Parts: sequence; C-alpha cells; structure tokens
Amino acid sequence: MSLCLSSAALPAADFAYLEPLAEEELRELRGGFQISGLDMSFGATLQTLVDNVRMDTVFVINGAGTEIVSQTITQHGAIDGQVVSQVGQGSGKAIMELTPSGINLAGMKDFPGLVVNDAKGFTSVFHSATRDAILGSVVSNASQREIQQRLDIGVQVNNLPALQAAQQRHAITESLAR
Repeated sequence: MSLCLSSAALPAADFAYLEPLAEEELRELRGGFQISGLDMSFGATLQTLVDNVRMDTVFVINGAGTEIVSQTITQHGAIDGQVVSQVGQGSGKAIMELTPSGINLAGMKDFPGLVVNDAKGFTSVFHSATRDAILGSVVSNASQREIQQRLDIGVQVNNLPALQAAQQRHAITESLAR
C-alpha cells in the first residue's frame, strides 16, 4: 500500500540504464483476468467524505484478489479544534489510542483509516479490500456531521477491438456460406 507522499522529481537519465519491460511482462503486472476470451481489467476507487476531510482508496482487482494501490487523505479547509489522524498499519497510530470510551474498535486495529475528532464528536473511517469484498466502514458518535461514501468501479475490456474484428470475420464467413 502506498500513501500520498510528495517526492522530488527524478531526471529521466536516472532510469536510462534500465531495460524496458516487454509487453507480455507488462500484461502480467496489470490488474485483471480473462473470462471466456475477454481480457478484462478492473479497478475501483472508494471515497469517504466526513465534513471537510476526504479519504480516497484506489484498488486494483485481478485474478489473485484485490490490492490497494494508493490511499490519500485530504483536508479541505480548517475547522477550529478539529484533529485528523491517520490510523492503521504504517501510520504509527492504533485506532484504540484515539477511540473514546464506550466504542470498541479493537477488531479494526489493522485496517487503514482515519479519525476525525472535533466539537461534533468522534468519527472513524476504514477502507479495506479482500478477494470477496470492498469495505468502507464509518463509526461515529458525532452529531450534525455530513458523511458521504462513494464507490466507483471501472471495467476495461483490453482486447475488445480484436474480439469485434473476430466477430465481423465470423459474420462475413457465415453470410458467404449461405
């Protein structure tokens, strides 16, 4: 999993010694799989908005399962007293450290997410993906909070032109055989 980090731009010369990857090798690295001759790629973006804080998680879905490609947390404008914290693996903070008494989120300790604490109350957001499901969870004891969740799934048929050409050839052959 990668988090949105800024880095200095690298000059192209730094990569000049590398051999380009072959098309077949690139094909294996892309998300997707084949179903009945269709070479398909799937991707998904899960977005959760809590007032002025947005968490976006991009997933790639392939034959082996689902992989988190990136996860970003964006805060639009400041709200007095609002504290936004990233939680889960790699964040250095566990959800239990930030959860108020009366809410038990011990089962979510390994899930990547965020916590918003302010005068309205406590809200936590978790995004996760497994082979069987993409999960977006929100737990909150806050009042008057605007919460929205959106899931966009993209499907691309990579060999569609070849399939259309084969279908046209078949139709022409069938019409000539009559």
